[in-house]
Amino acid sequence: MKESKYYQLLRDQFIAEGTRETTIKNTLALLKTKFAVDAVNDLTPTLHSITDMQQLEQLLLAAAQVQNLEAFKQMLDT
Repeated sequence: MKESKYYQLLRDQFIAEGTRETTIKNTLALLKTKFAVDAVNDLTPTLHSITDMQQLEQLLLAAAQVQNLEAFKQMLDT
């Protein structure tokens, strides 16, 4: 049976949103292993406001490499 275009669109949107949420969750988890949890929690709304997956993926990679949370915050502002 062939899927309808509408169903395909919904499925793709669902998958994309799940990927986005997972990337945000992983970024926050990584930052929490390196920095104060309360300070990282303050970044949650900002990360959730980002819809560009490429930017979120870059931030995830940056989270693994930044030496301090201030440097990561600066990346959020750009």
